[in-house]
Amino acid sequence: MESDKPDEGPDPRARLEAARGDLRDALGSVRNLAQLLHSVRVGPRAIESVLPDVRDSCARIGALSRTVLDTVAGWLPERKAADELLAWMLPRAEALEAELARSSGKPVNAKTRLALEHAVTGLSRDLEAARALIDLLDDATRGNHVQLALADLLRTGAAARDDVERVEARAAPGLGREVTLNPRACSLVMGVGARLVSDAGRGKPLIRLESGPSGQQLVVESSGAAGDAVSLPTLPLVGPTLGCVEAAARACGARALWEPDVPRFALLLPG
Repeated sequence: MESDKPDEGPDPRARLEAARGDLRDALGSVRNLAQLLHSVRVGPRAIESVLPDVRDSCARIGALSRTVLDTVAGWLPERKAADELLAWMLPRAEALEAELARSSGKPVNAKTRLALEHAVTGLSRDLEAARALIDLLDDATRGNHVQLALADLLRTGAAARDDVERVEARAAPGLGREVTLNPRACSLVMGVGARLVSDAGRGKPLIRLESGPSGQQLVVESSGAAGDAVSLPTLPLVGPTLGCVEAAARACGARALWEPDVPRFALLLPG
């Protein structure tokens, strides 16, 4: 990514939406191929017939990812996370295209199919995770900021997400403070924090409000204290996830801090 600013054309937002839609379609074709490869009801000829079209779609993933992230990066406080996400995506897009190129135009026997299924499934999963991180960065830069109670951020705001994975946590009492923030992005940031703590600790993570020298923050930690059950949207933990979460928090006027040795995740609230 060479430019430090978003596209200077007549409508960079329209260009971004078009590229995001095309990227979603391209990744959808890969996901569908993985499902076909996995199905015992789909024969080799059917697989062979769709490979050229999927390969053509895959050939665009790298360029589309670059277009989207180059535009979003110009609206972030700094572009490091977008650059790192693109650097993580491109080798996987290239590997996927190479796998499909090797298989296109050839008979798909049982051995070839098994190897292709393994490669396509893994690379598709990685690229879908990257697309979700792109959506997080875009939501953080363009999403609406509203005033709501922190308890509502964890319950009402999170409940609106049905397009991502979820993690179970508990909300401690005392989350009635109202703040102005981006609920769509911040609920995902908190969900990733809960997943980090859940994977590193024991039991359901507890989310509580804490006051410190830098202001108030939402803290996620392993604790036996009581709290109301909440189900938060979250994202896969891949290489660029934490950097994107930190960048999304900054774009929302907050700050995210992960302490793996504790384990503890904190979102320093704006204002």
